[in-house]
Amino acid sequence: MTSIPAPALILCTLLAAGCAAPQAAGGARAAAAPLRLESPLAAAALTPGPVPTGPLRALGPKPASEPEQQRSDAARAVAALQQGDFAAARREAEAVLARDPSSPDAHLVAAIARYRQAMHLFYLDARTVVFGAAGAGGLNHRYLRATLEQTELELAQIDASLAVAATAPDISLELCLACWQIDWNHNRRVDRADELLFQIEIDEQGNPLPEDDARRRPTFRFDRGDVLWARAFVSFQRAALDLGLAYDWEGLDEILAARDDRMPDRVVIRLAHPELVAEARRLLLAGLAFSDESRRAYLAETDDEREWVPSPRQRSHPLPLPVDQALYDTWEGVVGDLQRLVRGEEGLSVAELAQLGDHQWKSPPQGYLDLGRMLAAPRDIVLWPKELERLDRAHDVEGALRSVLGDYYVRRMKPSPLVRRLQRMKGEMDRGEESMERKLRYLLWIN
Repeated sequence: MTSIPAPALILCTLLAAGCAAPQAAGGARAAAAPLRLESPLAAAALTPGPVPTGPLRALGPKPASEPEQQRSDAARAVAALQQGDFAAARREAEAVLARDPSSPDAHLVAAIARYRQAMHLFYLDARTVVFGAAGAGGLNHRYLRATLEQTELELAQIDASLAVAATAPDISLELCLACWQIDWNHNRRVDRADELLFQIEIDEQGNPLPEDDARRRPTFRFDRGDVLWARAFVSFQRAALDLGLAYDWEGLDEILAARDDRMPDRVVIRLAHPELVAEARRLLLAGLAFSDESRRAYLAETDDEREWVPSPRQRSHPLPLPVDQALYDTWEGVVGDLQRLVRGEEGLSVAELAQLGDHQWKSPPQGYLDLGRMLAAPRDIVLWPKELERLDRAHDVEGALRSVLGDYYVRRMKPSPLVRRLQRMKGEMDRGEESMERKLRYLLWIN
């Protein structure tokens, strides 16, 4: 099987800093009374004397660089990133941004390095929290909260930079991801697993590529559609972090510290910041909107050059993932399904969800999960460990759902088409109507 990377890893390569746009203003004095003029052109026209022959920009502050100049200014940052030197890339890009805060190229490069650093630190901090909990029988909640807060703050800055990069219709960045010599698995050395992470190991027919085949290490040309896709991904990450920050997780310590025969009767995970659940909902809807915007951006592309995510018309794409209009239609449908779920207009049928797996239920639960209500009307999470154990022994799934979800589990609701879409795709795969490439690309898009 190919080692085609998941979007979560690929998108580690897109991101960055903060932004502000310089404003130009001009002023001059007419012969009689003082007059404030907002435009250098108007100032030149009304000022006594000969018409200036030099550039009009001399009459006011220097405007932002033209796109060609901005790309030239960011060239050293791009070169450092292409070499996998994230520290130098961020340093060079931020130096450019200090002179020209509107540079989309510098924002994109700086963001990649900033994202990589943020995710590296998050991994190390999360590992510390998990190992500490295993050894001490409880979470270090202050450390956990500081980790989540700092990561969310970094991602907010990264998204601001992506917003600047996305304003440039012709933004592009060429990167050979498989050429980077990076310790991705955090074992303090670059090993075989790190080298294979971004390599393409099979061709479109599913045949293995030789080790020395250049197709294993392609150079992708990332463009505006990919930047929008990255904004969607970052929005989803921020939403997950905000949901984590919304609750006080100290109630879990009772479960972590308890032995099997001494589980607590009742555990409460307190909703400490309901406003963060509202923010998570906003971010989820924003991420879905960015995902749909990226889909439309890909469809509108007129070039065809080493695409990371190709449109049905594009043929130049190193990943062995053929794409057709049906796939884009599925993408559009899934995004719409998820938007209606988040807004609470539709619910997930538990009966349909239960039949997605290999085990077919004879009498699956008949209720619906109201995800929209979970986000619109959050509350404390109350768990009854002993009660859940009893329900599990009795195979009472319906009772367990009511115990955990309360009124978020409803008897009647308009069903979302999402589960049926997934059932259709699963059926096509099971019947052999979909090739391995299609299976992979379905996973890619649905993810």
